[in-house]
Amino acid sequence: MVSKINIQQLNAAFGIADQVKFIEVKGGLHFIQVNNKKASALISVYAGQVLSFKPVTETEDILFFSDNAFFIEGKAMRGGIPICWPWFGDAPEGADLPAHGFVRNNIWNVSEVDALQNGDTKISLEFIDSEMTRELWPHNFKLVLEIIVGESLSLNLRTKNTGKQTLSITEALHTYFNVGDSSQVKILGLEKTEYLDKAEEFVKVCQVGAITVEQAMDHIHTGDGRNLTISDSVLNRNIKITSSGNANVVVWNPGPEGAEKMQDLNSEDYKNFVCVEIANTASNSVKIQPGQEYNMVTNYSIESIV
Repeated sequence: MVSKINIQQLNAAFGIADQVKFIEVKGGLHFIQVNNKKASALISVYAGQVLSFKPVTETEDILFFSDNAFFIEGKAMRGGIPICWPWFGDAPEGADLPAHGFVRNNIWNVSEVDALQNGDTKISLEFIDSEMTRELWPHNFKLVLEIIVGESLSLNLRTKNTGKQTLSITEALHTYFNVGDSSQVKILGLEKTEYLDKAEEFVKVCQVGAITVEQAMDHIHTGDGRNLTISDSVLNRNIKITSSGNANVVVWNPGPEGAEKMQDLNSEDYKNFVCVEIANTASNSVKIQPGQEYNMVTNYSIESIV
């Protein structure tokens, strides 16, 4: 089953007239449509994944989502904001487990939907340990994703340790940003930071100037990058990224050869997005004591280039 309750029950319990509606799409997946006076958004209950966000003042979505994305339970969806948790990248200690953890290809529960007084919409999804998760990762936890849809898009990924042992996690919000042409964007805010280049066996490099996407890249920046900008001259806009709770920023694009190998991307899609991910990677794992919680927070907004 793709959800514990059906669409009618979800709409009865959480729907808000003229603002929040639950729909069923191909594969039987359940999506949340948000349309308020400030913006529209599309959120998947499967994977706890924001797929689309567009302020009413914009003609283009802030997020990229692949036309070839899989809508199959057990597979990740290409685009939007996948959640990598409780590990980022390969599973720890060489275990034969799915890359980027298990929450991006499993069902979350809806815990709260609220129309806020300022006109924003708040959606809260949660993922709690179960017999299935403990077979993959033997720990007790409660993971909550709080999403606020307004003039900007805000996300708070909250990890609570509900067990008796210290949790050690890595994590990322693997955000695919929609751009006019990836080769013409500049990513600002990480100048003079060091990064690990995955394509070059994690050699350490110092970033000089703005980041440009001239070829396939997979860089793990050790600077937290609390204030970043994706400057997009083609779409004539800046995407502003602010964050807290992250020690890393990952910048990724598969390039033409990488995109060609991915069944869930069109061969030219690498031109249409760049991933800028707030993260805590292996060298900066987060330790959470029993009964405590940790928050990784980000906000995405758009401003026109003057």
